[in-house]
Amino acid sequence: MIGLKFKINNPSSKLIYWIINSKYIRTSFKTKISILVRSLRIIPVRDRKKLIYVSLTQVCLGILDLVGVALFGILGALAVNGIQSKQPGNRVSDILAILSLEKYSFQYQVAALAIFSTAIFMIRTIASIFFSRKIIFFLSKKASDISSNMVEKLFSQSLTQVRFNSGQEVLFSVTTGVSNIALGIIANLILLINDFSLLIIIGIGLIVVDINIAITTFIFFGLISHILYKSMSQKSRLLGRSNSSITIESNQKILEALDSFRELFVKHRTQYYISEISKSREKLSSVLANIQFLPNISKYVIESSLIFGSVLIGALQFLLNDATHAIATLTVFLAAGTRIAPAILRIQQSLLQIQNNLGSSETTLDLFEKLQGVQVIKTYIPDFVNDHNNFIGNINLTNVSYKYSEKSDLAINNLSLDVKAGEFVAIVGPSGAGKTTLADLILGVLEPIAGEIIISGNNPRETIKIWPGAISYVPQDVLIINGTIKQNICFGFPDQEIPDSNIWEALETSGLERFVRSLPNDIHTQVGDRGNKLSGGQRQKIGIARSLITKPKLLVLDEATSSLDGEAESLISDAIKELKGNTTVLLIAHRLSTVRNADLVVYIENGTLLASGKFDELRKIIPNFEKQASLMGL
Repeated sequence: MIGLKFKINNPSSKLIYWIINSKYIRTSFKTKISILVRSLRIIPVRDRKKLIYVSLTQVCLGILDLVGVALFGILGALAVNGIQSKQPGNRVSDILAILSLEKYSFQYQVAALAIFSTAIFMIRTIASIFFSRKIIFFLSKKASDISSNMVEKLFSQSLTQVRFNSGQEVLFSVTTGVSNIALGIIANLILLINDFSLLIIIGIGLIVVDINIAITTFIFFGLISHILYKSMSQKSRLLGRSNSSITIESNQKILEALDSFRELFVKHRTQYYISEISKSREKLSSVLANIQFLPNISKYVIESSLIFGSVLIGALQFLLNDATHAIATLTVFLAAGTRIAPAILRIQQSLLQIQNNLGSSETTLDLFEKLQGVQVIKTYIPDFVNDHNNFIGNINLTNVSYKYSEKSDLAINNLSLDVKAGEFVAIVGPSGAGKTTLADLILGVLEPIAGEIIISGNNPRETIKIWPGAISYVPQDVLIINGTIKQNICFGFPDQEIPDSNIWEALETSGLERFVRSLPNDIHTQVGDRGNKLSGGQRQKIGIARSLITKPKLLVLDEATSSLDGEAESLISDAIKELKGNTTVLLIAHRLSTVRNADLVVYIENGTLLASGKFDELRKIIPNFEKQASLMGL
């Protein structure tokens, strides 16, 4: 400790001095304070002020406890003096004068003091329930708003930024992490301050402590706690089940959106998923608020029950002891039991919960702070559209370059390309050549660091907003949600919004119609978690059918036929031929058999376009391409 000088003459003093000055202890304390301050900052300034005002109100309510205890003390003293036929002391007389009771009879004074003190305690208890519930539900709602805002900011970024953190980190941060900070740290901190202030205020008024009354108090509260546990355990279990099921549902929606970012983005359906996630978070916020509030019911029931318990204990004391002892016992029981013991219990619980949640909050705080500078892109949720008037499926890339980080090499290097509307264009090249990166740039999920990309007269992002559904995308690994075939094909849309005829048309084009019609529930058949009831090829065909549901004018397929057998691949090739002229098809492929009939084959290596032309022309120009074609028997 800086500036503090004293002599250390014994081992225990040295140990205490070492602990106080330990760098580890100071660092740990500073870290916790830092996390606590960062946690408070996730709440907007205006809402923080509201919490401060409510906390100050709660602190002021502690004065009611002191007044109530004082009135009970006066009641006890007055009762004892009355029983002994003595005049009340000067202090008691002064209080009676303030309350305008000095002229009334002893019985009236006792009754009035009892009513006043009981009313004050009941008002204090009701006010505590009201304000504590307000705080918890307010913070639970804020947690829901913060989660929704973080999801919006995540989807307002590019694909690289979205995937900077792992999916599980993002999932935890925008759900459990935010709730833990709002309810586990901030709410408990406010309640902790309130209970500490209550102890200080009551401590001023508490003078005498009786060990017998302390034992009586613990026995009484033990019985009440046992009854509360039995009566509330069922509700607690039901809330726990609801919390689990809604959390799974909410997390599933978020993971679905993260895993299929490209598909949702190019369909302009990210806002729909944001809306669905917000709805599930709203439901979860109510359940979490009830879970958080449930322990407080025990607290308030104990406080309220003590009023009735005091009557019982008073009656027993009058039966077993003299009046003076009975009144004294009742007064001490009320003073100690109602306020101090429950407050200490609450403080211990709050400290434990804050301590537990501090350790798991840093990941959430890091992501929250990282997203602070992200501007939310507010968009509307478009209806299902499969008629894209005035959309022209031409693609123009001019001197486009891209790299994933400042230290990395260029993934796409000064690439220019013109694709005419209705053409079938194949992008080929070795692994790591930049083919998928090029597709992401065309889709708009990545933005070039140099150059320009124009689709139908606009940059990709603007084109998607103007013509939602005009561009579709089929990834190499198709995400299958745990639902029906129809729900999977309608992915990103409410399934009741799309007619069944559109579903069957897309299934026919993808080559999956015969299989689906053979199922007992056809398009309403459940596919299992991640499509575990389907083969790899069937999952891929669902992805292709999904991409065709909006009848796109530009279709991008990234290794979309890699999981298909020869017959299925032939069917997809035939479907692509049918789309030719009406839909621009951009196909990334390693299996060169699917690109033989392409209007244009583009060969990329190390992010650079080396050559483009017809399939046979490219074989003559690029030795590696000729080698691959020969190895595949072409």
